[in-house]
Amino acid sequence: MRKELFDYIESNKQIRIFIRENPTWYKRITRNPNDIQTLELEAREYFKQTIPHKIKKINHSLELASFMLQMYQGMRNSD
Repeated sequence: MRKELFDYIESNKQIRIFIRENPTWYKRITRNPNDIQTLELEAREYFKQTIPHKIKKINHSLELASFMLQMYQGMRNSD
């Protein structure tokens, strides 16, 4: 493996963990270092850090907050 590629992987904790959990990527990136962008995209998808995942997480938080507010208002009205 090229030294600059190895240094990049070692400096990026998330990619290092992803490669350890998906060893086929080690072979793939060693044979074709140009796949580093694909590796980064796959790692983001794996760790659910893409924009759709973030939007879904925010949406879930808002739904939970709305539910809690409705429960609070319901409890206030029943008194």
